[in-house]
Amino acid sequence: MDRNEGELIRIPNGKLAVVARYIDQKLPEYNANPLIQALPPILSAKEFLNKVTITPEFHEQERELEAHYRFHCIERLSRYFDPQNKTVELQKVICTLIMKGYLARNLLKPEYASRSRQIYHAMEDGGGKNLEKYVNLPTSASGLTLIGPSGMGKSTNFQNILNLYDQVIFHPDYSVYQIVWLKVDCPKTLKGLCTDIFTEIDKLLGSKLFNKFSSSRSSEDYLLAQLAQIAHTHHLGVLVIDEIQNLVTTKRSRDEILNFLVKLDNIIGIPVIRIGTNEAISILQSNFRNARRSTGEGSVIWDRMLNNDEWCFFMEGMWEYQWTKTPVPFSEQLKEIFYYESQGIIDIAVKLYKMVQWRAISIGGGEVITIDLIRQAAKDGLYFVKPMLDAIRSGDKEWMIKYKDIAPLDTTEYQNKCLSGLDYNDLKEIQRLARKQQNQQKVSPKLNWIIARLLELEVEASRAKECAEQVIVINDENADIATLVNKAYALALQGGQVNTNLVKTSQKKAKLKTKYIENDILCAVENAQKEKKSAYEGLKLAGIIKNPVEDFINI
Repeated sequence: MDRNEGELIRIPNGKLAVVARYIDQKLPEYNANPLIQALPPILSAKEFLNKVTITPEFHEQERELEAHYRFHCIERLSRYFDPQNKTVELQKVICTLIMKGYLARNLLKPEYASRSRQIYHAMEDGGGKNLEKYVNLPTSASGLTLIGPSGMGKSTNFQNILNLYDQVIFHPDYSVYQIVWLKVDCPKTLKGLCTDIFTEIDKLLGSKLFNKFSSSRSSEDYLLAQLAQIAHTHHLGVLVIDEIQNLVTTKRSRDEILNFLVKLDNIIGIPVIRIGTNEAISILQSNFRNARRSTGEGSVIWDRMLNNDEWCFFMEGMWEYQWTKTPVPFSEQLKEIFYYESQGIIDIAVKLYKMVQWRAISIGGGEVITIDLIRQAAKDGLYFVKPMLDAIRSGDKEWMIKYKDIAPLDTTEYQNKCLSGLDYNDLKEIQRLARKQQNQQKVSPKLNWIIARLLELEVEASRAKECAEQVIVINDENADIATLVNKAYALALQGGQVNTNLVKTSQKKAKLKTKYIENDILCAVENAQKEKKSAYEGLKLAGIIKNPVEDFINI
């Protein structure tokens, strides 16, 4: 192991681990357990908010940047995280779950070693079957279930709270690693759950659990017993299972997975947090109704935000970050239209705010955010979630059940559409400028040849270019190169002063010189005059005037 800065160590083939630093947790039961003393202190609401609030970088002068830069600035809103009251409450619950779960798994007490032996005996006898018959020591763990529609920030809130804790802590005095938290998405099989957890532990500790236990010959009971032992050995603080609604589509393994999660709570003493969308309510209720500690610290339902002071506070905070040329102050009307279009779903509200700014910039002009602009952005950008939002607005429960969850919204397509609009508005002007620049940079072969001949005659390069350009401008375009070279060389010998007036006069004459197309009327008249004929005869000869008898009268 390599020690870094005295506080971190590099785990071979794994990630960095923090060397345990034991602090006073103020409570005697917590200070008697090194696994708890190595955790960060219990935070007040103010301390928590200061640590997890994420606001995008913003400077007033960025509004003056070119449009394509500001599109990137707006993307900063993707990282915007404004904790709500329920986020503060969730943090308190998670902190309690982790610390309370470690109370009965104190590595300094004999019960810790006894539980290890009991799990080992269960694996020896029957490959892990009937784990609950062997492990009978009391635990202090409890679980939590969090249910809510997609887009409410459940996973984001959990991740930001878990990030307050170092995931892996090394205790040099005891030569053990402590995995404070582990988060996986719920698979559809019990084996899948075990192998996913093994994989995550391998990433952290550089172990090879997946290779060791993922054999098709390993029974589910054996894998579960091994998982229980590993979680106990590495002092897992909390296991978070996200996307629990994935079990809706599986029948055979559903109860087995859910029952095992209860066993981790009740038998091994590891707190388990289950996160899912509304679709998971039915399976959780049917499975956990009679479980002894199924609710643990509680079952929490996170619904969409109500159109109240909290919604207003959330929108006001986000509204400060405008990269449009003309900032628009927040108002009651804006609050109402954003609630109507997003229905209080945070993910949609944030993404709609990004879309509105992209749209305003792509249109150009003053780039003012208006109610109509918001409606148009919602119509175009929220197209795929419109049926679900309409169901929510209706209040019709049967209609809402049809759309159980709102899928995560991808704004990339709308952003590209706005960028295309921006490009289209400027494209013609950009093309005109590009063509003009290219035409200015083009050098005719005739000019190149004259310059080359002057250089051979030892004329200075800059003077050769000036003289060559002047003689081309003031002479007929059909003049032969030898004549032009002689004139340019004579001009160079005279001092090479460019006659500006002469050039301007020649350019003016060139502009006034008439260029005719084939069978042009003016050309026909001019040719007739040269041959001392009437204009009528010239037009008739050119076929412009028809013979009325032959061409227009039917005989």
